[in-house]
Amino acid sequence: MYDDVLIATDGSDVATDAAAVGLSLAQTLEATVHVLSVVEAESGEDSQRHEAVVESIVTEAIDAGCEATSTVRTGRPASEILAYADDAAVDAIIVGTHGRTGLKQALLGSVALEVIRDARQPVLTVGRETVGADGIQIDDVCLATDGSAGANAATAHALSLAAACDATLHTLYAVDVNPDATEIRENFIEHGKQTTAAIEDRAAEHGLEATGTVTDGEPHEVILDYVDAEAIDVLVMGTESKSNLERLVLGSVSQRVVPKAGAPVLTVRTTEQ
Repeated sequence: MYDDVLIATDGSDVATDAAAVGLSLAQTLEATVHVLSVVEAESGEDSQRHEAVVESIVTEAIDAGCEATSTVRTGRPASEILAYADDAAVDAIIVGTHGRTGLKQALLGSVALEVIRDARQPVLTVGRETVGADGIQIDDVCLATDGSAGANAATAHALSLAAACDATLHTLYAVDVNPDATEIRENFIEHGKQTTAAIEDRAAEHGLEATGTVTDGEPHEVILDYVDAEAIDVLVMGTESKSNLERLVLGSVSQRVVPKAGAPVLTVRTTEQ
């Protein structure tokens, strides 16, 4: 599935959790681990602390049987993560997220959300206290979909992840339509059933156990509730590239889900044409 994964770390607690998940995933996939830490150019920080952090993770990766390499760069964290991911041709990026939301997030920025917005690669974000200290056992993968091109881009990744981990694939479709608009709502429900059924068929071709759920509600609320209720281990969803202003004004399901999700979230970006 992924041959090279990039773990971005700053040594914080949430980054430590993300590294544990990244190492678990790399071990499962037998992937090479790239560990990157970025010294912010104007922070006055000494690179020695960052070097110690990445070397510690590399040691853990090697102990887990993975090939691993470490790098410390200087600059803007999100920019350097994105540049390294392209330079090293990694297949996925793993980062921690501190769970900022709303206006504070838009004004202060978020390394994780900036990476999600602009990365060419899938990004696995790990929130604080969403996993144990020993990493993650992936038994249940949830694909949140609306049948759009962006969601379809994530389907292959969800199927591959579930297959690699021998996990159950849950497909979730939220119908966010006024109940009074009966005909429109029924059309969306039918589309949801067709969408989830098609993904279940694809899962069966991979020999996977799969379930499909179509339910009413605002997508981000439906997704967050389902992840908690079904004890999902990894949530997979598509995300579109938008500027910070567009995100603030228009909103984004992934933007609302990532900071609050009770499980790591794998986002697959759709490049806007």
